[in-house]
Amino acid sequence: MKAEAARRAFGRLLTQGMAATALAVVGAVAPVCAQGEPTMLEETAEAPYALAATLHVAEPEALRFQVLLDYHDDANCYAITCSAREVEVERFVNGEATTIGQTRAYGGFEEDAELELTVRRDGWRMELILNRQVLARAWDDTLSGGKVGYAVTGGEIADPMIQPLGGVYMTDDFMRTAHARSVWEQVQGTWKTQSLRVDEQSDRMEADKAANAFSYWGKGGDGAGIATTGYWFWDNYSVSTAVRPAGNDPLGLIAYFQDPENYILARWTSALSDAGDADRLELIAVQGGQRALLAEAPGGHLPGQWFRLQLRICDGLIQCFVDDEPRLAARADLFGQGQPGLYCEGNQGTFFDSVIVEAWEVLAEEFETAVPGKWVQAGGIWEIEGGLARGSGQEAALLSGRREWSRYSMAADLQARGRAGVGLVVCAGDEGSYAMRIGVKGSGVDYEGQAQIVRRQGGETAVLSTAPAAIAPGGWHRAEVVVDEGLITGYLDGKRVLDAWDAGARSGRIGLQVDGGGEGLFDNVYVTMLPSPRIARVAKEFTEGDEHWEMVEWASTRAPWLKPEDEESGVWWTKGEYFGDKSIVFEIPRVAASAGEVTVKLDAEPDEAGSGLTLIIATERGAASLNVALLAGDEQIAETTVEVESDPCPVRFERKGTWVVVTIDGKVVFNEKR
Repeated sequence: MKAEAARRAFGRLLTQGMAATALAVVGAVAPVCAQGEPTMLEETAEAPYALAATLHVAEPEALRFQVLLDYHDDANCYAITCSAREVEVERFVNGEATTIGQTRAYGGFEEDAELELTVRRDGWRMELILNRQVLARAWDDTLSGGKVGYAVTGGEIADPMIQPLGGVYMTDDFMRTAHARSVWEQVQGTWKTQSLRVDEQSDRMEADKAANAFSYWGKGGDGAGIATTGYWFWDNYSVSTAVRPAGNDPLGLIAYFQDPENYILARWTSALSDAGDADRLELIAVQGGQRALLAEAPGGHLPGQWFRLQLRICDGLIQCFVDDEPRLAARADLFGQGQPGLYCEGNQGTFFDSVIVEAWEVLAEEFETAVPGKWVQAGGIWEIEGGLARGSGQEAALLSGRREWSRYSMAADLQARGRAGVGLVVCAGDEGSYAMRIGVKGSGVDYEGQAQIVRRQGGETAVLSTAPAAIAPGGWHRAEVVVDEGLITGYLDGKRVLDAWDAGARSGRIGLQVDGGGEGLFDNVYVTMLPSPRIARVAKEFTEGDEHWEMVEWASTRAPWLKPEDEESGVWWTKGEYFGDKSIVFEIPRVAASAGEVTVKLDAEPDEAGSGLTLIIATERGAASLNVALLAGDEQIAETTVEVESDPCPVRFERKGTWVVVTIDGKVVFNEKR
């Protein structure tokens, strides 16, 4: 019972907010709630974009407005309809209407009110934001392109505009002088670029002579210190920073900043503070200047110590991390968009450094209620009720997500009842899909007692990898699949059980699947994007051995190459050691005009000549081709000749889990399990 309660608690944490609407299909065309034709703003509008306007309320009880997205004609469009007591999102395809998404009522309008109105469309997701409240979210990519328009009764939509939505990204290491132009707006408190050093030599430090000489220093004074960056229309992002408190004052990060009295705040107090709210991490919704606690956890910061603080927000799900460890999660349907920012209190000051803001997308689904449009049946029979997704049938699949998703992790609780096999689908697209499937004992499926990674394409199923997986029917298990540029890795109950590599496993939707004659149950689906891979590099001064001889033997995972004693026949080894998956990426210029050989090593040791993996590439003058060989130790395991077209010719030599992959000129040359 304790395990079941803990599993359900995960779902309850994420379900506070809007209620899901019911599914309805009728033979009708899109209704228009005002007299005459709707007002169309654009001939075509390509996602992502936002319709921004002001809604003037003239007759509160009669007010009703409708926004049309991806409008091709009355029979093919999306319609978002809002009144004081009801919000509805409908998809019209060939005249058939389907109610989709999650909605909640606004709760009543006031006469002569002027309300901010934003409707967002990003190609899969739609949102209605009114007066800084998210009233509707829907997920669907059936339609695209088309016009944008609106109609209204009982009021007026003024100053409408289409705002294109570009990518969310900003990074700042504050490597600049105090008077250089800043990307930050100082909203409240005192902020300045300052040296990380606080001794008498700090004013003489040069920004280009250190790995990171400066930081952003702020103090709140009598109130809160707030500095913001980015744009009002940013949503679904992560903001992270290195932070060092000078004393025991609270500090934090901001998301969806509207103004000094409206934003989402991750606030962190000191473990050594005497205040009543000391030694805790909080997620707070600041609305109209009033604070509402969303979640809290014990544990505070220490003065003079660096920490990594991260705040993520997507679809109302808010998460806070400290030093890459998840600490808090909550839900709030406030604002829906806004700027990221830095936060501090008191007079002792806080240092912020290495700020990164980037797009972040997550799918967290616990199936408390059906969300039509978000999940699409692709075979079999499916029901969503009672906090579970239930599927049955041969190769039954339930899909969600975006076709563009790449480099992600998908996890879910799953259970098989009766004679069923269950699994998770990844990289699903028009051409096929991949899946990790698990054959439960006694299921009778041809992979009974095994876990498999399979590729489905053109009606055929190819088994890419197989491993034992002895699980019994009727019990809950946690399965996870990680997709990383062709590498598919499967986990069961936290243990890595198998992996496979396939060139086609790059991007696509996610899903749930059931095989056999029984039933599969699923809960607590969680999909998140993988962090960007880090590049090994080093400050310029550390590579200049003549000027900085004392640094020649300096080593770390961020260092470049050790110069061999004999440059003609010696080997250039990287400084430091690299663990786990890794890639060496380089280019070969003017292939046909050169004659020679290059040898590249992975997972090797400098004092062991035959160790590791070796890639040998040879060129012949006048031939637009490369002779390529792959060795494991002293054993040659593969060789081929590659015709190339690009100049320079790109080469990737990669360790991907238990696989070794070589890609030349965009073509996979070798993929070997080692």
